[in-house]
Amino acid sequence: MYAFPSRAWEREKWPDMGGSEQNKITNDTDVSLDASVTVLAGVGPKRAEQLAGLGIVTVEDLLLHLPRGYEDRRNFATMGTVEVGAEVCIRGEVVSSRNQRMRGRQNMAVLKVRDETGEMTVTFFGRGFMAKTVFAPGKTGVFFGKVEKYQGMALKNPEYEMLAGDAEDALHVGRIVPIYGLTEGVSQRFLRKLIMDALDRVTGVVGEVVPESLRTRVGWSNRDGAMRMVHYPETLEEAQGARAQFAYEELLLLQLGILIQRQVEASRGAGIVHMVNGPLLVGLHGQLPFSLTEGQERVISTVLADMASAGSMIRLVQGDVGCGKTVVALHAIAAALDGGYQVAMMVPTEILAEQHGVNLAGYLAPLGVEVAVLTSRRGDAKGVRTGLASGTVRVVVGTQALIQAGTVFGNLGLVVVDEQHRFGVEQRAKLVSKGHYPDVLQMTATPIPRTLAITVYGGMDVSVVRGMPPGRLPVKTRQIPEGKLDDLYVYLREQVDAGQQVYMVCPVIEMNEESVLRSVEEHFEELSTGALHGVSTALLHGRMEPEDKAAVMSAFKAGDVAVLFSTTVIEVGVDVPAATIMVIENADQFGLTQLHQLRGRVGRGGEQAYCFLLGQARTDEGQARLDTLCTHTDGFRIAEEDLLQRGPGEFYGAKQAGLSDLRVADLIRDAAVLEEARRDAGLILSADPGLKAKHHRGLRGRMVGMGRVRH
Repeated sequence: MYAFPSRAWEREKWPDMGGSEQNKITNDTDVSLDASVTVLAGVGPKRAEQLAGLGIVTVEDLLLHLPRGYEDRRNFATMGTVEVGAEVCIRGEVVSSRNQRMRGRQNMAVLKVRDETGEMTVTFFGRGFMAKTVFAPGKTGVFFGKVEKYQGMALKNPEYEMLAGDAEDALHVGRIVPIYGLTEGVSQRFLRKLIMDALDRVTGVVGEVVPESLRTRVGWSNRDGAMRMVHYPETLEEAQGARAQFAYEELLLLQLGILIQRQVEASRGAGIVHMVNGPLLVGLHGQLPFSLTEGQERVISTVLADMASAGSMIRLVQGDVGCGKTVVALHAIAAALDGGYQVAMMVPTEILAEQHGVNLAGYLAPLGVEVAVLTSRRGDAKGVRTGLASGTVRVVVGTQALIQAGTVFGNLGLVVVDEQHRFGVEQRAKLVSKGHYPDVLQMTATPIPRTLAITVYGGMDVSVVRGMPPGRLPVKTRQIPEGKLDDLYVYLREQVDAGQQVYMVCPVIEMNEESVLRSVEEHFEELSTGALHGVSTALLHGRMEPEDKAAVMSAFKAGDVAVLFSTTVIEVGVDVPAATIMVIENADQFGLTQLHQLRGRVGRGGEQAYCFLLGQARTDEGQARLDTLCTHTDGFRIAEEDLLQRGPGEFYGAKQAGLSDLRVADLIRDAAVLEEARRDAGLILSADPGLKAKHHRGLRGRMVGMGRVRH
């Protein structure tokens, strides 16, 4: 079966839809794209429910359910000439079929299929029950797969199509045939027939979306022609080009929506013009105990330029773990304070709030600025809120307690959101709404590939802090087999005796009947009384009271605790320079970027640090994550690998940006198309901000439907 390679295009004529006039499935009554699929023959309530499982609700949804690949059924291989290892498409009659029982409850259908040149075996694992029905002797089928040896030449679990011997077979053989993603109850045969029916009924009413000037630039067909070509192409190149056309259309609409939303945000009111050469900013810069990296200086200059302008700053600062994003935020905070404004920093966890409070105070207290911490479980929350309302509390670090109705600011001028992907769009907006168009600085230590950043963060400016502080060494990462655990624990004791500190991270807090994972409580009890007996240890997890968590972290940071057993509550922001070893139990249970975040907790003091991954991976995907972490240390490279392994729909922030709703575009394969769409969207809006020009009618209609533009 063919998948789509890189973008290509050629189109000179309409494809022959195959067969004589009586072979065509037609209906003279046109339907609109937004009509329910129930207007099509054969789609009742039950079938509509099945199609909805594929995201198909309207006729347009159906037509944009593009093939996942194609089979070339114009020419069939002959069974008497096939060779082992070849991918072939054969057509033949089933001469025998049986349900072969296997060990346990497993079974498979074993078929003998014949053409005029010979015979082959075809097997379907787990489908023995179909041997006397779907695969009954006397039926003719088309089978596509790789030739192997099994009772002679054989195909194992091939793609297949059983032919009905009627006119409709012309849709399924004798042409390049589309292969679709399916769901239970929906067959390839049914879907092809339904799509052909829809194509015939929407002819002439498809409606253009991409302006003709852009289509002409690359030689694209009209939308109606492209719809037909992508489903029933004459050549594979024709299919590739049509798919590229719809990928571009989808990405262009997405980018227009993002840029229009940004225009709306920018037009809501004038931002604050901050001082960027005031005494606090100058004082902060002068007292830093280290030199800024080139990457930090560049991003700080960009942030301060934003703050000095009349427009509201909406900027994301991203960078690898430990690159020094907090120092960038400190400069923005000092600039806001110089103008008499308040600053709020929102973080995802109480531990991170406490730590940021301490870190910021270390820089700001010498300048005469106190830093308050606000969480829902702190005893001084009422006093902090009173100070925020009156303006006497100038800097606050907090969790979602900052966005509660009872938290009011006297003069909020800067909002800083750390690990911004942990918060939803509405949560961030609530905090911003507590000021009068405050500047917004968002930070993430989860590097994101450029193709995703353009889309996920398209509504804001993006800066990247490149490089690491001088002297910081890459963390060496190793996977430890079960048989080497005793050696590892001996090594840990040696390192603790030498003054090093260790994190031991587990994916769960406590055991339950279903769990097969080592819990942090179990691990703590077992090792504290066993292999690490006599070593100062402590336990930390999210269910502990805030004061208890703060006490444990304080003891670990002070060096009073040598080995800290924890869940992922220490994943972000926790900074203990003397910690040089990270041990992760059941490492395959964590995501790739999460593993990289955890690893980033060590090696922050300049000494060589190590990360040890424990547990046998349960899946190939899990092992691939561990292999990637052992091979790469650069966060951006790891983010690219994560995108390849998980896909954009599961990436941080992807769902809120609409990526999980993309039907056609693939942000890995279509990276160049995304760049092109982004550029074209900007040019279109520069020339026609309201999309009111006649040739932008299709784009405007889609933006109205997306709620981006009013009628």
